[in-house]
Formats: sequence, structure tokens, C-alpha cells
Amino acid sequence: MNKRDLILNAIIQEYLSSKEPIGSMELKLKLNISISPSTIRLYLKKLSQEGALAQLHVSSGRIPTVGALIEYWKSKIDTSNVLEIGSVEVIKDAIDEYEIYCLATKSKKDWLKEIINVDNRYLILTFDEHEVVLKYNGKVEKFLTGLVGLEIRELKSIASQVGLYDLHKKLSDLISSSEILKAGESELYEIAKKIRDKKFLEYLLDYEFTLNLSDGIYFDGFVPRGCLAFKQPAKIDDQSAELFCFGSVQSDFSSFLYKLCNEGDKES
Repeated sequence: MNKRDLILNAIIQEYLSSKEPIGSMELKLKLNISISPSTIRLYLKKLSQEGALAQLHVSSGRIPTVGALIEYWKSKIDTSNVLEIGSVEVIKDAIDEYEIYCLATKSKKDWLKEIINVDNRYLILTFDEHEVVLKYNGKVEKFLTGLVGLEIRELKSIASQVGLYDLHKKLSDLISSSEILKAGESELYEIAKKIRDKKFLEYLLDYEFTLNLSDGIYFDGFVPRGCLAFKQPAKIDDQSAELFCFGSVQSDFSSFLYKLCNEGDKES
């Protein structure tokens, strides 16, 4: 890592921890960087000119800009890894400490296996994990038989499109039952208040919206400027899951993720 990146990363890490501006001498003392204060000052000026750092007041230290934090998190959060998390309680503790919103859901797919006609009175839709009972209708039976093999979320979407509202509701209830944890909603509302924009809330609080997201890290689209969201596979209590998290780019996601994956080891 070159001096420029070393200094920028050091400032970002210190800022994420303290949420305070940092100057050249303070950076030298706190982080024990083997670079002289005068050299650090030159790099601070250069980084400010590049737009990576901002100075709130003439006499104050620097803080990383939103753009710098976005680039930092792009390099730090790897959503291809499976997070090994000891328990739901570990996630709750980390959410409280780092003020991050999280939704954890079971990741196992549920496929439609067969349609059973019970004496022309009921139709039983059998999935890998669940069953759904509907009143008999010959046209509906024929239609659904052609959909055997679909995943439950695909079937729910089709049910809504063709007006099978009873089926749609029952499938929605089943899908929502796969929720393991939802916590930190207060952080969503705090961010909405700060940026004076509540539009993104309807997406993040919509359970199915997050289910349909691909694994990855997000900084735009449904995510307001200055925030990030990510989704990645996880194991919680040895159960396969998907973890969706959202917060400010100024939140310490590195420490948050470290706590998720190491707190259980510490307790044991």
C-alpha cells in the first residue's frame, strides 16, 4: 500500500471509531504511522484537493468524504463470503452497538412438487417444506399443474398477476414465516429524518423486496446518498440464511461484521 492510501485508510479507520476530525499530529500519535507530520500534512492537503477528505473548519482536522467512504467499503465488504454467526443474539447485540438495520431470512428454496385433488373438494399444493390448501376449481387445478416445479416466490408473483388472491395471501404468509430476525428499524427512521427523505423506507421495510435482491453491496438506486446496503449468505445457529444490512457509510461495518463472526467464539 502506498503512502497516500495508508494515510487515507488510517484516517477513515480512526474516524469510523471516533467520529471526530483528525489532524496530522494526532494521526501520527494515535496510529503510530512511520511518516513525519510534515509529510502527513502534504498528503492531507493532496487528499483534500482530490475530494477524499473534507475540513469542516479552517483550524480543524479532516474527515473522509462520502465518496472516500464508498470506495473504502467497496474494498472491505466481501459479499461472496458466508458469514458464520453463532446466534441471533449476537446479531441483536451488534445492531444495538453499531446502529445498523438487519434482516435475516432462511435461504432454503421451497419448490412446488405436486397438486393433489381431494375428491374435487380441495386442492393441496405440496412444496418441499409446506402445503397450501385451496377450494377446488377445475380451471385452477389445470393452471397450477402447469406450474409444478416453480419456486414459491415465483408462484406467488404469478398468483397475483392472474387474480388468485387467496393463493397469493397464503403464499405471502408462508414466505414471511422464513424471517429469522428483523431489527434496527429505528436507524432507518433516523436516517430518513436526517436526509428528509422517506421514500427508501417503503423498499427496505418490504420483506419481499430484500428477498429478491442479489447478493452484493449497494450505494445507489434504492439506497440514499451517504448510505450503503449489502446482502450476503450467512449461517446463523448452523442454519443457512441470507443477511441484509443497511446503514450510513459512516457506520463501522468492519467492526460490526467482526463482532458477528467472532462474538460466538468468544462466548464459547
